[in-house]
Parts: sequence; C-alpha cells; structure tokens
Amino acid sequence: MRRRIAEINRGELYKPYQRPRPEIVGTVVAPGSRGVIAMGERDFHPLSANFLLSQWLPSHWQNYAAGKRNAGKIADPADWRVARTLFVADDDKMALRYGRQDANSPYRYYWRMMGKKMRFSNRQIVFNTHPEQDDAELIDDYLVDRLVLCGTVNHVVDQILALREEIGEFGEIVYAGMDWVDPALARRSHCCALWRME
Repeated sequence: MRRRIAEINRGELYKPYQRPRPEIVGTVVAPGSRGVIAMGERDFHPLSANFLLSQWLPSHWQNYAAGKRNAGKIADPADWRVARTLFVADDDKMALRYGRQDANSPYRYYWRMMGKKMRFSNRQIVFNTHPEQDDAELIDDYLVDRLVLCGTVNHVVDQILALREEIGEFGEIVYAGMDWVDPALARRSHCCALWRME
C-alpha cells in the first residue's frame, strides 16, 4: 500500500485481493479482431459483442487461442463470454411481438439505432453475411431476425444450444439488456432467462 498524498488528492492505493490481479474482460467487436490476440497474450478474457452475426464469432475464439499459444498457454473455453440479445416470454407469439415485430419494441429500436451507428462509422461489416453484401439489405427486420434470440424458455435455450453448435464451446452467455418499454415483460424475461440458465 502506498501512502496517501493529500496535496495531489491521492488516497490510499490498496493491492487487490485477487492474485495476481482481478480478472480483466475486454469486449471484442470486429470480425477477425486482432486485438483479441493481445488479450490472449496478456491473459485478459474476451467478451464477444451482441451486435455481431454469429458466423463471425469463431474468429474471436481462434485469435484468442492464438494469443494464448503465443504466451505458451492453452486457451480455456470457460474464459470466453458471448453476449446475445435475448427476450424470453411465456409464449412464442408474445416473444416475437415484443422481441422483433412490434414497431414499439425496444429491441427493434436498439437495432435500428445500432444499424445507423454502424453504417455511419462504416462498421456495418458486423451485420454482413459476406463482405460484398449490399447495405440496402440491412433493414430492421434483417437485424432483429438474426440478432434477437426470443421465444419461450425452451425455445431460447434451443437457440443458445444451436449457437454453441455453430461457434463452438464457450463459458458464459451474457444477457444484453434493453430498455423496458413493458416492465412486466422485461422482468419476466430476466427471471425466466436467469432461472433456466443457472
């Protein structure tokens, strides 16, 4: 512990309890991200963003594993987190309506805004199935159909298992939350997802 220096407003600097340090997790966004190689080399853990098509996710694991090999270590899939946008409801019709179809859906709003932001910064490749894809195809329905996992508990679990079959083993699914347009539905979604996934 270093001593306090009042004149520069420095308080006590404590050493962390965790050894050698607390876990460091970094978000990975771009397909084929090179930054995740450095994460592997430094023993940071990757969190693949929820706004990336699933087909690009294996590149994150491959690069992370390469970084671990560079450091003389073997990557553990338990250290890889994958974020997804989830909505769980008591019936599939309600889940589709609130999660994808309703014009007032917080999910549609989120993906509409995310689509605009990615196109504005010329990063819409995260939504493309192939590099030459026409941006005109990246409409709201295209985004929510590919990036919102929704349905009953069992249906969402099936979608998560299908994701795992597609991208390989990972340690945690991270529930990407949205604003609560309907608080009762949002609470129910959180409760259903957490109960089943534990």
